[in-house]
Amino acid sequence: MAKREAVFPAGRNALYEKHGYSAAIRSGDLLFVSGQVGSRADGSPEPDFDAQVAQAFTNLEATLAAAGCTFDDIIDVTTFHTDPEKQMPAVTAVKAAKFPQAPYPNWTAVGATWLSGFDFEIKVTARIPSDASASVSRRNPPTMWDMASLGYSQISVAEPGRLAFLSGQIAAAPGLDAVPDDLAAQAEIATASLAAALEELAATAQDIVMLRVYVVNATTEAFGQALVPLRALFTDAKPSITTIGVQALYRPEIKVEIEMVVRLP
Repeated sequence: MAKREAVFPAGRNALYEKHGYSAAIRSGDLLFVSGQVGSRADGSPEPDFDAQVAQAFTNLEATLAAAGCTFDDIIDVTTFHTDPEKQMPAVTAVKAAKFPQAPYPNWTAVGATWLSGFDFEIKVTARIPSDASASVSRRNPPTMWDMASLGYSQISVAEPGRLAFLSGQIAAAPGLDAVPDDLAAQAEIATASLAAALEELAATAQDIVMLRVYVVNATTEAFGQALVPLRALFTDAKPSITTIGVQALYRPEIKVEIEMVVRLP
């Protein structure tokens, strides 16, 4: 059985000691990196937003390096923003420099109200290149909306382990010109993309490992609307699921976003 191993970058322990967590955890061939922020060596935030984003990526790079990884080994990315619509251009500029060409990692962007004094945070899962069998493949099937043109991938598959990580799915689909205003309709479109991904991977709902559902300005009723199409997709499967209320998502009109991890049969 793979043992859990904590990973820390050299000389950057102030923030982790203060809050009592690890920079990353290695389990087998996978590295689960804690959310990286634009903290200076003493743990305080960079006051300028552009500098804070650049420092967050620098801190991420150092954490990856401590485990023998690079940006090329990243499988899945989630970023958290206190004002996503305003901040996204600055983040995209740094992202383009760090990931200049395909294949791109998965990516989910979430608006948050509080990031412990910071305005940007980036959390990743990476594949540790420990042997020749370890690899990451990217997929952008035509049955799902075009993320490749934006510099992201829909699906990343980590080998060995046969786990597929899916970018956050929203109300976007091939041939769909406008996003419906209704949350329930948006959830149906996002769930249809999940179904398309399962078909691409030759998997079923029984192979879903984890789902994470983000709903803007969430209420119990709103979460109920988002879960209706998911329950239809699950049938008798019972995957792990986390529901999270957020202040915003990738674009102002998006009300729900769904991430998924799948075990390939």
